[in-house]
Amino acid sequence: MARERYLLHAGEEEINRPGAEITLKTKKDKWNNFWFYHRVHVALVVVAVLFVAYLIYDMVTKVNPDYNVAILSSQYVSTDLTDMLSDELEKYGEDLNGDGQVVVQVNVFEILQGDAADSVDVNMQMAGVVKFQADLQMGESYLYLTDDVSFIAYGREEGVFAYLDGTPVPEGATDYENMRLPMSECKGLADTEIGQIFQDFSLSVREVRDDLLEDNPDYYLGAREMYENLVAGNVVNDTSSVESGAESAAASE
Repeated sequence: MARERYLLHAGEEEINRPGAEITLKTKKDKWNNFWFYHRVHVALVVVAVLFVAYLIYDMVTKVNPDYNVAILSSQYVSTDLTDMLSDELEKYGEDLNGDGQVVVQVNVFEILQGDAADSVDVNMQMAGVVKFQADLQMGESYLYLTDDVSFIAYGREEGVFAYLDGTPVPEGATDYENMRLPMSECKGLADTEIGQIFQDFSLSVREVRDDLLEDNPDYYLGAREMYENLVAGNVVNDTSSVESGAESAAASE
């Protein structure tokens, strides 16, 4: 114990000598003794407390999106662009989860095609494929923006996209034009800055399996309504007018 520590280099006779027991007189001695034997336990407790604090912070600050929209692209898409797209899409959605705000999460799946795929890191390429396949399996994103190369590579696979009216695509169908809407025909985005940036992309809706629809029907019905509002240019959540009204009220005060 403490006695052995303080007599670490003493001989056996000294250790066993009567009166050789160490007395911890000062607070510093007591602290050094405690830290010598319990520093590992203290470190483990600190790590555990920090981990729990992180989980609590993540739960409190995490925003659950009302909608998930995907970009399937053969080229890099920056965070600034996804933020711009999210802001524009939020005008056409409603507060589905009742948290007082409309949030559209934009998920980007960058998968290079053709010769470009040979020059990219294999791990990055596989990561894009895995994320895309996971999104399809979990049914998170209902609306997809795809460039031509990505649609040809993945959009024509069975069970990926539905017709634009939401009906399933029959096996062997080749009328792909009914599975994608050019950005120029989307009234909600066509004349916007972000619509011009994505002018070579088209919009598609995913095919929703029966099990996904049964598990969360309200989500897919809400996502469908947002898509229809977006295509028609029917703004239902004009955040810009709300913000300008708030600014005007603040200025008048």
